[in-house]
Amino acid sequence: MRITGGKARGIALKSPKDHGTRPATDRTREALFSSLALSILDTTCLDLFAGTGSYGFEALSRGAKSCQFIEHNRVAIDCLKQNAQAVAKSAELCSEAVQVKQFDLLKSDPNTHTGPQSFDFIFLDPPYTLWESHAEYLLNTLALSYAHEDTQLILECPGDLSLDEVSSDWSLKKRLGKSGKGKPTIAIYQKIKSAS
Repeated sequence: MRITGGKARGIALKSPKDHGTRPATDRTREALFSSLALSILDTTCLDLFAGTGSYGFEALSRGAKSCQFIEHNRVAIDCLKQNAQAVAKSAELCSEAVQVKQFDLLKSDPNTHTGPQSFDFIFLDPPYTLWESHAEYLLNTLALSYAHEDTQLILECPGDLSLDEVSSDWSLKKRLGKSGKGKPTIAIYQKIKSAS
């Protein structure tokens, strides 16, 4: 698995062995970031359930200003830190541009993870089983706690999953990938602006 574009293109990303992570494929990330194009430049990003951090590191390589990575698994955290060093060096990023934090996103208050901070892009790629059991929490509590009026939420989820009924705070902009049971797709949501 490698960074597919930008300053760190070609950098290999380390991935935990046999610890339940499901890294986003190169093809999936390339399709997503081709779709986002220049909108990723100079943005702040948050990678939740980060795993290897492939979404966040791809964003940094392609011009994002900063990214925070939140993961619970210790083995994945070690890989994240190694990947952060490699990408930061290749993309010529300052040390403040990359922050790796260890939290259990299902058991602690979201506001304690990053402080009172919002992000331009949120990457949310939890274990697929959590979409069945925690979809409402993931969208309406977790993601919303890090969002501002113009935040875009990027989900990787099974192709047969419909989230239209789950949240009235996010509007689906685009879906990438073929729908079908078990097949990964990318859903790009826009925060719905509150009525003034």
